Amino acid sequence: MRISRLWLACGILQPSFGFHSQFPHPLFERIQHEGSFPMANCQRRQQRTHSTTTLWVSELHVPAYAESKLPFILTEEDMEQLQQSNIHGGQLTLQRLQEQTYTANSDYESLIPYQDGFLLHKTKVPIFNAHECQQIIDEAEFIASQIEWTRNRHGNYPTTDLPLVELPQTLKFLKVALVQRIYPLLRSQFGMFLPDPNKLRLADGFVVKYDADQGQKELKPHRDGSVLSFNIALNPASEFEGGGTWFASLDAAVKIDQGEIVSHSSALLHGGHGITSGKRYILVGFVILEEYAPFSMRFYNQVRNL
Repeated sequence: MRISRLWLACGILQPSFGFHSQFPHPLFERIQHEGSFPMANCQRRQQRTHSTTTLWVSELHVPAYAESKLPFILTEEDMEQLQQSNIHGGQLTLQRLQEQTYTANSDYESLIPYQDGFLLHKTKVPIFNAHECQQIIDEAEFIASQIEWTRNRHGNYPTTDLPLVELPQTLKFLKVALVQRIYPLLRSQFGMFLPDPNKLRLADGFVVKYDADQGQKELKPHRDGSVLSFNIALNPASEFEGGGTWFASLDAAVKIDQGEIVSHSSALLHGGHGITSGKRYILVGFVILEEYAPFSMRFYNQVRNL
């Protein structure tokens, strides 16, 4: 089953390189400021009431998630392939993969307080380096030249994107980056809310392209059908004007630069702030909490009306 048939809704650090990558570019094998935004619409949506309508955000309610998460899980077979690539000396196993550590205030800024934590975060330094980001863009554009960007994967909130399952080198890289960088970051940021932060699983990932001249410029406000969402800026902010992720709770767009990541509760109303020039590329991920369907729905419904 292709991921393009699965989804209920869409969501959407210039090194000093504080988080040094164990797996930079060798994993990639080379293959061939303020924009327009429907603020009036956003403001109308802010005048919302509690609703009994919910998005399903767990494997229990969306059985397809049990399948769609599989391509993003790092296996021992993947480890053997990495070993053969001579990136590491000595025996490489899942247990030996070194996870990055992150510290609030130092490594990331937190916004939208909730209970004992925060529902929105942005890193202060890159989590992907410039070369890694460019390789992802290059592969996406190469594949798009053969099969075209998709524009109908996300129902009422379509993005111009390519699913990561269509990008083999990016997928190979991301499976390691999830274990080493992204999951540890999300556990640091949201662990106080989760019954078992080790059960975070990426259920969908895709590269989005915004193009001010001849493509999609923005994405209207929406909520994602998952527990957590993140997006990673793939090209420098100097290459476009506008952009960022708009959040209703802030009534403002949160902007990041190349390699940095914005992560948030999927239930927060948010949108892609419009660009007025240039191109903007981001890598988007929807994350579920495996085996915790009741909690996932309860957390989602508690947050969605903030």
